[in-house]
Amino acid sequence: MAVHRRRHWIFILAVIAGLVIFGIVCFWTREAPLQPRTAKLTVAATIYPLYDIARNVAGNEAVVKVVVPPGASPHLFEFSPNQLKDLQDVSAVFAIGHGLDDWVTQVTNVVPATRVSVVDSGIDLHTFENGTTDPHYWLNFGNARRITENIANILIEMDPSHADAYRNNAKAYRQQLAEKERELKEALVPVQGIPILTFHDAWFYFAANFGLNIAGTFEPAAGEEPTPRYLAHLQQKIKSDHVRIIFIEPQLSTAVLQSFANDNKISIAELDPLGGVRGRTTYLDLMDFDANSILQALERRGP
Repeated sequence: MAVHRRRHWIFILAVIAGLVIFGIVCFWTREAPLQPRTAKLTVAATIYPLYDIARNVAGNEAVVKVVVPPGASPHLFEFSPNQLKDLQDVSAVFAIGHGLDDWVTQVTNVVPATRVSVVDSGIDLHTFENGTTDPHYWLNFGNARRITENIANILIEMDPSHADAYRNNAKAYRQQLAEKERELKEALVPVQGIPILTFHDAWFYFAANFGLNIAGTFEPAAGEEPTPRYLAHLQQKIKSDHVRIIFIEPQLSTAVLQSFANDNKISIAELDPLGGVRGRTTYLDLMDFDANSILQALERRGP
């Protein structure tokens, strides 16, 4: 009986202590309300190289997502419901524009507050013979530095409390880009001017960066089948310019190319405009891979 009474009093004392603590917490909360945790700014980029540049600028201050999965082509991309759902928390999407990723505007149909920002400000854009703009401008170190600056300016505008971090991150990354550019320019000097073919018209900015000579492309435009007349003209170009190699891309089907290469006695090597796969998980790695692919392919073939 005594044990039962003791337990009863212990229970009452515990209840009283709990009420006292609750009262103190309520008073403290009223006097000094807790500040809600602010979620990080979340943004996205349409293609992997743009994503990597953006995450270098964002650092630890913002979350960056990529829209087109590594291994897929932005030319052929279509949103799935799950991909659109994953972008519900995104405040801005960085895009290349000019026909490459115009499908990104679908995000604003699902999340109207999302801002789509094309990152081409201040970039000298190349124009094709048909008058359209070449959208592959990220494949040039000078343009990549400008993209870095543009992304930093957008992040600072959206998240001014972290302006110094974005500014410092962008400055450090631009220096990395400049160092890698100097290294690759020096490495590619021996193959400057040697004519090459590419699978499609993605490499003019890259060639301009390094003094390379693109004699032609197998596809007149991305996803466009070459006509017999077009191929006949390309064959004449191969003979007149002594082209020895054609570069394919891992994101695009090249089944029809093999017989063409065999008939014209040219070798096949690979260039990757997008990366995001093992060994090419950064923009710097991607540019390194492409420069070395050209160097090795041309050196292997000899003069």
